Amino acid sequence: NAREFTGKRILVVGSSYSAEDITLQLFKFGAEQITISYRTAKLGFKWPEKIHEVPLLIKIEGKTCHFKDGTSGDYDAIILCTGYKHHFPFLPSELSLPNGNIFNLPNLYRNVQWYGVTEGKKDASSGLFYLGMTNQFYSYTMFIIQGLWAASVIKDIIQTPEREECVEDIEKRYAENANLTDCFKMIASQADYMKQLSTDLNYTEVLDCEELYYQWVQHKLDDIITYRDKCYKSLYTLKDSPVHPIPWVKCYDDSLEAFISA
Repeated sequence: NAREFTGKRILVVGSSYSAEDITLQLFKFGAEQITISYRTAKLGFKWPEKIHEVPLLIKIEGKTCHFKDGTSGDYDAIILCTGYKHHFPFLPSELSLPNGNIFNLPNLYRNVQWYGVTEGKKDASSGLFYLGMTNQFYSYTMFIIQGLWAASVIKDIIQTPEREECVEDIEKRYAENANLTDCFKMIASQADYMKQLSTDLNYTEVLDCEELYYQWVQHKLDDIITYRDKCYKSLYTLKDSPVHPIPWVKCYDDSLEAFISA
């Protein structure tokens, strides 16, 4: 509960969705100061005055935290938002997916079906599938389509190409990661991926949220505090969602009942 940090100096360690969201909750509920420590890159939003970003935390002495750029500060609490790593202790190493939070994965045709492409890996007779392993914008929609794709391959509804063609496609897509240098390119890449799975499946429902994601990212870049107040048009009803009457930063009751009654 962010209320327990009201009036306190908080260090948030991490630089992805969790760090962003927890930082905003801390700001909303009145933390005195929030510092975000990043390892590789800043979140880079236009933060309000009480939020700032610093390089990696390297040492803690009492309440004093020291950072890679030589700066330091005193904090009342540290919140770790460092994410997770995929871990497959139940699989032999030659069938275990290498870690990495990227959009196009090694060893997986269509980012789902396993092939032993990289060093130390081996094939699994086309019978091993991974779901939800990529970095993501589409998240649950993607999980569902990946599941349908895997089930269709298993049931022989979809016939995948020969191994050589699958491996060529895996390597081509993996190389494309180097070009995904901003959120807009990442969205476009995953939108194309979703369209590819839909084509494989002959799936005709509308899944293309590309333009909505572009709007969402731009709203965050414009104003990280107010982007949650924006509304979007449904791909199915073609109607704009209603505007919540209370700005997010002033809406202190996050319950479903309070949200609906407002």
